[in-house]
Amino acid sequence: MSSNTLAIKGGNPVRTKEFKSKPYITDEMIGRVGELMREGRFSRFVGSPIPGTNDILGKKSVELEDMDNTISFLGGPSVRKLESNWSKLHDVDYSITVNSATSALTAAIMALDIGPGDEVVCSPFSFTASATSIIAANAVPVFADIDLETFCLDPKAADTSLTESTKAIMPIHWNSNAGDLEGIICLAREKELKVIEDSSQSPLMQYRGKFLGTHGDAGVFSLNEPKNIMTGEGGVIVTACPETAVKCRLIRNHGEVIPDKESPDSFVANTVGYNFRLVELLAEIGICQLENLEYLNNVRKENYTYLTERLINELGNHLIPQRITHSETYYPYTAAFRWIQGELGIHRDIVAHILLSEGLPVSTGIPRLLSDNPMFQRQLAFGKDHCPFSCHLYKREGKYTIPEMPNAQRLQEEEYLGFFQIGWPNTRDDMDDIVKGFTRIMDNKDILSHSDLSEVSSYTSGR
Repeated sequence: MSSNTLAIKGGNPVRTKEFKSKPYITDEMIGRVGELMREGRFSRFVGSPIPGTNDILGKKSVELEDMDNTISFLGGPSVRKLESNWSKLHDVDYSITVNSATSALTAAIMALDIGPGDEVVCSPFSFTASATSIIAANAVPVFADIDLETFCLDPKAADTSLTESTKAIMPIHWNSNAGDLEGIICLAREKELKVIEDSSQSPLMQYRGKFLGTHGDAGVFSLNEPKNIMTGEGGVIVTACPETAVKCRLIRNHGEVIPDKESPDSFVANTVGYNFRLVELLAEIGICQLENLEYLNNVRKENYTYLTERLINELGNHLIPQRITHSETYYPYTAAFRWIQGELGIHRDIVAHILLSEGLPVSTGIPRLLSDNPMFQRQLAFGKDHCPFSCHLYKREGKYTIPEMPNAQRLQEEEYLGFFQIGWPNTRDDMDDIVKGFTRIMDNKDILSHSDLSEVSSYTSGR
């Protein structure tokens, strides 16, 4: 049997061993976390107004690192050190850790005084939390189409989606790519809108000389597996605005107990008993991960560059890499491409089916466009009255509708192919296996071009 025989035709698969990116763990990391466990230091947050809380609420993150308190409203030493280190690396005054990027997005939206009656424009091509965080803040997401080359929100589509109810735009840096972020920022400034950057996949990356997450009014990062930094679960909010930082800190940790009768309404609003706190153990893992971030990012960059160059040489115009708008500091979360079947006549789902059978995990996008979720299709969210869509404060002119988004639809249903396994501990040898999978497809293109798509299952995975 030929070495190029497809696995589905009885050949040996290209790969049989596990193939994925993994958390980077060192003996030092294990030792430091073990020390916290021996100390019994799991969390050092206190959700009550202990003396001095109001004095520290507005301090910059680097000013809190050496604070004497081991227990505080702003967390323990590991939480505050992670926040300080994050601020130093990203050149931003305030970094606020939370238990997930989902919580981070919700807190950032609420901290910017966005809520009932308001709309936030976002992309339909993302992990579900990008849109549901808007709902969690009692606002309404409005979807706009993406740019087919960058996979990111198209400023022109965003512009046509604006209404009198729009209060913010959420650019999503999909696979660590900024897209036309400058266009989004210019649009927001022109229309006096807030910008919340979903930078979940983009730590330590720069766009036009400034770190992603710091271009807008607030930015959000994810620390969950399998992101560039992995603490298991966790997130970070960054902002240059002290008022936004204070509000995020209040929202994170039962901030309703802090205001007194003299506090202004703006200080009290939206601090309604959330608990988004990050524990000390995960913060310590984050500190160690952050110390190795440059190395881990470079592993991704090297694997991505090598894989992309080889695939372009192998497949020509049939596999088009996502267009990156900050290639010099691009450390991808996922290596993503558009499959252009052209004269081959081989559908993207057949390609994915073959790669999976060859032991090569591949993503065909997200489970479904966010706009296709029943929550948005039917305008259902909270309670029997379906808030926030039915909120009396929501005064959108005309019925809430989901627009045609042909680029997002095309990418999701016909073209997207992504590979998560480009981070540590993967090497060029592992990237070669992906190339071998595509080589087999091309060697068998005459057979596959006659394949019946209805017999092939479609495989999808989220971020």
